[in-house]
Amino acid sequence: MKLFRLTCILFAACFLAACSVPQYVNVPVDYAPKLNFNRAKTTIVVINHYMPDSTRNRNKRVLTTFKAAAYTAINHAAVQLHALPGVKVVQLVDSVNFTANTDSVKFLAKKYNASYVLAFEDFKGETKLQQDYYNGVPSVYRVSVVKTSFTLYEANGIYFKKLNGEAEINDNNPYGNASSLLAHGGPLFDAIRNSALDALKDYLPYTDYHDRPLYTNGDQLSNSVELIKAGKFDQAFKVLNPLIDGPDLKLASRAAYNLAVVYEAQGDIEAALEVAKTSNQKQPNDFAKAIIVDLMKE
Repeated sequence: MKLFRLTCILFAACFLAACSVPQYVNVPVDYAPKLNFNRAKTTIVVINHYMPDSTRNRNKRVLTTFKAAAYTAINHAAVQLHALPGVKVVQLVDSVNFTANTDSVKFLAKKYNASYVLAFEDFKGETKLQQDYYNGVPSVYRVSVVKTSFTLYEANGIYFKKLNGEAEINDNNPYGNASSLLAHGGPLFDAIRNSALDALKDYLPYTDYHDRPLYTNGDQLSNSVELIKAGKFDQAFKVLNPLIDGPDLKLASRAAYNLAVVYEAQGDIEAALEVAKTSNQKQPNDFAKAIIVDLMKE
């Protein structure tokens, strides 16, 4: 009996050692704007085309909240554009007398000597399925999101681009549409600001954050994790890089993945994607697959 118990203890110890729990590191990734406005000095007129449908909903509180939510998106977009170098914003939307602007784009551009006119079109809330990864394992769950839509017109009023944004509502209550969001206005207004930022993401610099798991098996990988968490990326590279071409494919795969996290933290997305693919080629693993999906979006 004692021998059996000792065998079980040894087996459990070996099992736990083999299945060590990964540690996580929060990786900020800075993005430069993908697109720039044409001129060194650009004037953008911001207007509103949205009005809630009073024939479908006659509740004054609901209509007022719809207008306030729309104005929140418009004003946040205007503030972010104004912060860009060389950009002047003319905000024509009134939070008190909230109405839809019916002037032509060409007229507004000429009146304010503007290169562009940004019009807010609509917003809506909905519930959707979303996939995420935990410890490299995919999981699907429902989230509530708010979507905003803008149109960016050139001064001639002919050429335009649709700008659509989406952001998750950080609330545990399920929502099927915009009306059902009103009981929890705080999360709605936070989400609509983020959704407006998402709509303008191609024109704005921004920072995204990823919680990346790291392989810790063995002394060398454990050392690399401590260096990565301390922000000592050059030293982590010196530990990990020689392991990638070593004879142990499992160790090489895990070292390549950890190195992908190092490159991502340094903002070198191409290098991160390359070594993440190397990790998955040497030994397929969920950590590498998850980061490859994210890096290809970046």
